[in-house]
Amino acid sequence: MVEATVVRVRARPASGRRRREWLWALVFLGPNLLLCLGFMFFPVLFGLGASFFNWNMIEPPKFIGLGNYSHFLFTDPLTPKVVGNSAYFVAGALPVTVLLPLGLAVLLNAPLRGMGWFRSLYFLPLVTSAVVTATIFKWAFAKQFGAFNEVVGLFGVSPQDWLFNQRLVMPSLILTAIWNRVPLNTIFYLAALQSVPRALYEAARIDGAGAWAVFRHIVWPLVTPTTFFVLIVTAINLLLGTFDMVSVMTQGGPLESSNVMVYNIWRTAFVYFQMGYASAMAYVLFVVVLSFTAGLWALQRYWVHY
Repeated sequence: MVEATVVRVRARPASGRRRREWLWALVFLGPNLLLCLGFMFFPVLFGLGASFFNWNMIEPPKFIGLGNYSHFLFTDPLTPKVVGNSAYFVAGALPVTVLLPLGLAVLLNAPLRGMGWFRSLYFLPLVTSAVVTATIFKWAFAKQFGAFNEVVGLFGVSPQDWLFNQRLVMPSLILTAIWNRVPLNTIFYLAALQSVPRALYEAARIDGAGAWAVFRHIVWPLVTPTTFFVLIVTAINLLLGTFDMVSVMTQGGPLESSNVMVYNIWRTAFVYFQMGYASAMAYVLFVVVLSFTAGLWALQRYWVHY
């Protein structure tokens, strides 16, 4: 009985200290929590509710249930074009923006003279905003005086109207996205490579392993967690972060050939004022991103080595 009383008395100060810690945590986190509730959580719930209404921001909203979702999935003639453009964009840009940075990081990690200068050169796009990048590439793709036509002209190719050609506009956007995304992913891979113990490289060389064997059996298994992270983050960025680029360079043209989901959602909401329909499309895109992430998460146990 005495021992139980002593334990109980000693536990009270710890419990009081824990409450004080929670109180101070709420004091410091409170402003951020309020901002998250006001500018993230509430808009998310509001958008979910709006997706069940026909609402143009002028007339009173009219409840239509799943009508917006049904229209997008089954009756909207623009849906196949927009979904196909988004899939084409991600399929074209994702492999390059995941694999190319790994190769660049391997080269930049080599102990060679002047490598710091090359690292700075590769990282220059990181200090450029998406709007500035899109503006630069819009001028570079210009038909009359663009840099790309000057380059292809050296090989005897006639000037191309890159951003106004239905066949060339998506490859042009993919190239812009690759240039914009590769430096950040290279930083992720370079950090992973620099954490690999040098003793493993030395042991492999002593055993007679070549460069490919070292990469396959040492480097690749140790950077698979970083590859998994880069794959998810880059896919989400390509699906959700292309609005600035499309808005500045093409505005979805020509003939909807570069209209992707994010830009179509914005145009539906703030040009056509179909807020309910735009909210429904946003939640369809959310489900797609969530499903893709969940699928990668389920498959990681087959190839990611922790």
